[in-house]
Amino acid sequence: MNMRYHYPDLTHDESVNDLATGDISKVTTALISVGLNEIDGAWAQDVCLQHMNNDNEEIASAAIVAIGHIARRFGTLDMNRVSPALQQAKRKCPALGGVIGSAMDDIEMFT
Repeated sequence: MNMRYHYPDLTHDESVNDLATGDISKVTTALISVGLNEIDGAWAQDVCLQHMNNDNEEIASAAIVAIGHIARRFGTLDMNRVSPALQQAKRKCPALGGVIGSAMDDIEMFT
């Protein structure tokens, strides 16, 4: 596997457009960009929550990673919504346990 890191720096409108495509690569990149760059924390959290239990593991994983970024950047999350969503994602796809653990570490450290 050849992995390449790149920093997704999409505008809000580009993220919205890419999220609507259904293209796995575009959606995952948009979610990471939302986590790293979006200035509206509440909107960013909502977008991640909408994708966290996606049937596609890559999309769900990107949404979970982005939640960790949002916690770090904004210092707050609505844990009454985030915690149950993370638990549901782990029940639905146990393979997401590692990424959920990393996101929880970020949440505990920064919120």
